[in-house]
Amino acid sequence: MKLFQLYHLLIFLVLSATSTAMAKYAMTGCNDTCGNVRIPYPFGIGANCSVNRWYTVDCNSSTPYLPALNHLELLGVNLADQIAIVNAPKISDCQSRARNSSETISIDLGRSPFLFSKSRNKFVFEGCGNAVMMDNGSVLTGCSTTCRNETLIDTNNCFGTNCCQTTIPHYVKSFSINLERRGEDGMCGSAFLVDENSYANRSFFNRSITREDAFVPVSLLWTLDEADVNRITCCDSLELQLFWVSRSLDCGNNISMDIQKCFAYTYVDGTPYLPDGCEFTEECTRCRNSGGFCDDGAVYDVDGLVTKWNFTCAQWRN
Repeated sequence: MKLFQLYHLLIFLVLSATSTAMAKYAMTGCNDTCGNVRIPYPFGIGANCSVNRWYTVDCNSSTPYLPALNHLELLGVNLADQIAIVNAPKISDCQSRARNSSETISIDLGRSPFLFSKSRNKFVFEGCGNAVMMDNGSVLTGCSTTCRNETLIDTNNCFGTNCCQTTIPHYVKSFSINLERRGEDGMCGSAFLVDENSYANRSFFNRSITREDAFVPVSLLWTLDEADVNRITCCDSLELQLFWVSRSLDCGNNISMDIQKCFAYTYVDGTPYLPDGCEFTEECTRCRNSGGFCDDGAVYDVDGLVTKWNFTCAQWRN
């Protein structure tokens, strides 16, 4: 504990003697927003504004898309959690009028640096019957429903009646979904991966099971290869010694994948992937001006990735 306090004291003394840089999210000469979506580096709008082609964003009619990823719409980027939220297609049998039918869809991220996030997504089936998610032919997860005459789905009560949900066991690059319909004529169903925070949003409440939505928000974990890491200098404008950290992901079948990220505390604004991109948040600045120091407590999932941050303004002890 004394060593930890000494470390923060050294940072405080260094920061007191230096001026902070202006926070920035994009490379010099590049835009950092498209519509109301912030596009932080290593993503970038247009050519030569991203770390590589996979992170290049097209801004069309104030809507951002990832052209290298089948032009999926980009809904947001979270630097701290290494997550990009996109609008991804879902499988639906709403076009089929047969009472007992089966539909299958496959989704593959190919050679991209993206993975479907295990900790941020849930597998959902809305309708009558059962749905199974598979990876290379092996079952990953699935759930079944029983049906009532009600035509509305309440995502707060998605536990087996007209709707069911479950988790996925590990990070995946590709998967397929098989949907088997068991319902009355005119009643359809759909199965999909979805970002759990988005699914809990009120815009999803009380949805009709006969309504067909083509896309749902999905969380993708984005990764950087060794060449990218060698090209990037972590933000050092605050002399915080921001550094690369490595984590190992469970990809199933006893396969793991090492990923790296430029670590930054939540009390730092800007992107840590640019050497001149950081400054303290207003909350941290107020804390420092009051004589305290900024601290972050992290909550980790089983893969060592941060799932939640708890900012505190700590006080020095004599």
